[in-house]
Amino acid sequence: MLKNYITIAINNLLKNKLYSAINIIGLAIGLAACIVIALYVRDQYSYDTQWKDSDRIYRVNYLMHPPGTEPNRLALSGLEAMPALQEYFGDKIEQGTRTFGLAADIHKGNDKFRANLLDVDPSFIEIFQFEVLAGSLKDTLANIRNIALSEETAIRHFGRQDPIGEVISISIGSNKTDYKVTAVFRIPGSTVLEDTPLLRLLDYPGYMQNWQSWSAQAGRTYFKLKKGIDIETLKPNIPALLDRNAPVSELISTPDPGLKASDVLSLDFQKLETAHLDSPWDTFSAGGDKGMVMAFASISLLVLLIGCINFTILTTAKATQRAREVAMRKVAGAKRKQLVTQFIGESIFIVFLSMILSIGVVEIMLPVFEAIMGKSFVLNYTSPSTFLPLLALLLIVGVSGGLYPAFALSGFRPGDTLKANQSKETRASISLRQALVIFQFSVSIILIILTGVIYAQMKYSMNRNPGYNRDNLMVINGLRYDVQTISKIDVLKQELLNLAGISDVAVSFLQPSQQADYMGTPFTLPGHPETTQKDRTYIDDDYFKTYQIPIIAGRNFSMDRDLPEPALWAVANAVNETRELLKRSTVINEAAVREFGFTGPEDAIGKSLSRTDKNINYTIIGVVADSHLFSINAPPRAEVYLLNHFDAVFTNVMTVRFKGSPQKIVSQVKSVWKDVTGNEAISTAFVDQIVAREFEQERTEERILVSFSLLAILIACMGLFGSASFTVERRTKEIGLRKVMGAKVKNIVSLLLWQFSKPVLIANLIAWPIAVFAMQHWLEKFHYQLNPLFLIPICLVAGLMALVIAWFTVAGNTALAARKNPIHSLRYE
Repeated sequence: MLKNYITIAINNLLKNKLYSAINIIGLAIGLAACIVIALYVRDQYSYDTQWKDSDRIYRVNYLMHPPGTEPNRLALSGLEAMPALQEYFGDKIEQGTRTFGLAADIHKGNDKFRANLLDVDPSFIEIFQFEVLAGSLKDTLANIRNIALSEETAIRHFGRQDPIGEVISISIGSNKTDYKVTAVFRIPGSTVLEDTPLLRLLDYPGYMQNWQSWSAQAGRTYFKLKKGIDIETLKPNIPALLDRNAPVSELISTPDPGLKASDVLSLDFQKLETAHLDSPWDTFSAGGDKGMVMAFASISLLVLLIGCINFTILTTAKATQRAREVAMRKVAGAKRKQLVTQFIGESIFIVFLSMILSIGVVEIMLPVFEAIMGKSFVLNYTSPSTFLPLLALLLIVGVSGGLYPAFALSGFRPGDTLKANQSKETRASISLRQALVIFQFSVSIILIILTGVIYAQMKYSMNRNPGYNRDNLMVINGLRYDVQTISKIDVLKQELLNLAGISDVAVSFLQPSQQADYMGTPFTLPGHPETTQKDRTYIDDDYFKTYQIPIIAGRNFSMDRDLPEPALWAVANAVNETRELLKRSTVINEAAVREFGFTGPEDAIGKSLSRTDKNINYTIIGVVADSHLFSINAPPRAEVYLLNHFDAVFTNVMTVRFKGSPQKIVSQVKSVWKDVTGNEAISTAFVDQIVAREFEQERTEERILVSFSLLAILIACMGLFGSASFTVERRTKEIGLRKVMGAKVKNIVSLLLWQFSKPVLIANLIAWPIAVFAMQHWLEKFHYQLNPLFLIPICLVAGLMALVIAWFTVAGNTALAARKNPIHSLRYE
């Protein structure tokens, strides 16, 4: 019986080659899209699940909320948090560990490069089981002069030779120390842990004593709960823990009497497995986007569903041609259950062939998808985690795709079919095909609209006036706050200005599109006791000129007239010892004018600001126009600009304005950099490219939507082509009669095109409101949105595209049938 079923299935596939090819290829494309997106979804949900007892590992997040300031969420914590947690919740916490990351220079002979160094407690390797390739991480964390290298770092410095026992030097600022390599490791799987080329013992209380404070949010804290403990049982005790262990003076400079630590600071315990996709705490890292993950998963399932719909459309269309076969089987004694089993089996067989083809499609699609997403994915077909889902997908798609055709075919009455001696299509099957075509094109039109809106919004965002001239601007990263580098910045700046292609050079702490929420500083106005939190930005006196930000009131900084911001140690001495009031100048922007309550820019000139966290008084000497320097998509921040000189603080970025060839400028800048700084690492980037990276996620969404829109349209058109072929085949005699009666080819083609245009037009009416609703929700994340009226032409264009595509798909078949000699058409049947 099984052999007979297989033989019949193969014969039907070979007999109807066109329909078989459309079915198999359409399903294969849908399955391939589903498999590729499933890899992405699995990767996004696999972060930090590789650790032992990962469901019991938590990260400590800070929520700072001093009175009068905006709450500040951070996935960082002070180094004092872990000892306090272990002491207070000793009966609930099994293990705890801290990490402290910083940038360092690695030296091995003449080889030198910049990398991230991660200091950890010895218990770190008990909670996080790094893959050890050589040596011992336990030995590494037993001595402050041992260090472990990542596999990539070891290969960079030592090639394929064994690095264990070798010595490398680490420079942090002006301090250079030798370390013995005692391990080589690899981080297994995906994780939100810091990028870790080097790993060493948390040197505490050595140089780390400077960070021994609850307010020094420079590290990360992790802990593992004991078995059976619910994290919710810890949360009610957090205020008492903070009030007992955290001095208020460490959290706020001038605390009000009676203010408690819990009034200023809160702790949040986040399960580490959720940190990647639930990242409101990760101020300095993007993390994942759960909404985007689910959206892509839904779209891939829709594409697969469209492939299944093709199968249903074509199977029901051809079902009437198998009516006599079914009737003869029933007369011969076949039960309906047997017929259902046969047709579902044929469906599974077709899906099996599609699955084999889809694997080849996946191998072609995967490199393209990896390039779009910017990461690699591994598909191991022999692994149960891959094989079993594919098998489940095969059965689900096979059964669901063949369910209706199986029951429709097995439901034919043999008497009616054999008496009529022909195949008669039911109104139900025609209506079903129409509904499925409408669904296919509704999905396709929605995807086209989504793609169009994302493209239009990004164009709108990128073309908005940013408040500064971002053309021909290049930033240089590599400046470091240490004595050796600072002493060379004056020389470097002058040498760059001597280049013919460079007109301006500025030094600052931040570069464009770089968020810095932690720079929020409490300022007060005399006579206004309430504190206002403003972003402070360190710049030099050439900053506004270089970025071409207009000064609308007062004047710019001048090195001859204004003292630069004091160094950190000078502020500390002034506050903690002499209590001398330091006086400095400041420039603010229009947003700060409004937030401080001045009547206008001119009103602000000459007024004073006081910092509540430092004993400094600032006189406002100028007001500059608002700009979108730190995010093109966000409203201008209220900025307080502080004059920074190269012997003060926060000298990180140099910006040059140039003319001429960008490649030539990069080459010249690197040459000057090397002459002045020697082997210091340098990286350059153009500001327009930096701003464009703000929309990386949206561009990824756009590329994915374009890909899936094309796939959905391709599959839908394949189904429409098959359905049109079947319709033309059934109406061959009608076409011949119309030609005999004088109908022209264009009349016949128009008639059939209108028949297939109706479901596409209905699909537009369904798709437009759904797409508009979805896009209005998506646009909410943009502060500056394109005019909603633009959605109307985008919808119209998408609908017209779908209609034209449908016409081109159907026109070939109908025109070919209409051109046939009516004699051949009338002899049909």
